[in-house]
Amino acid sequence: MTEDGKEQLAFVCSHVFEQTGPILLVSHADGDWQFLCGGGHEEEEIPQVIGMNHLFERDPSLHQVMNLPKDWEAERASASATWVRSKINA
Repeated sequence: MTEDGKEQLAFVCSHVFEQTGPILLVSHADGDWQFLCGGGHEEEEIPQVIGMNHLFERDPSLHQVMNLPKDWEAERASASATWVRSKINA
């Protein structure tokens, strides 16, 4: 939720949207949140927008990266692995 009580939105890839792959990459680039599987996608794929509360319901471990600063990302090798944070190179 945002400070004014509205749902926080995020971009997701098709694998995350369709729940066919785990979230292995979280990006907070330019202030926008992205929750991605970290895998390959078709070039013409268009990201979906989803409320972040739905993502937290699916995977409570995402709360561990919600303090990610703007222009940082967190990645993990599997859904049970530890998040590794890094600054996004511009």
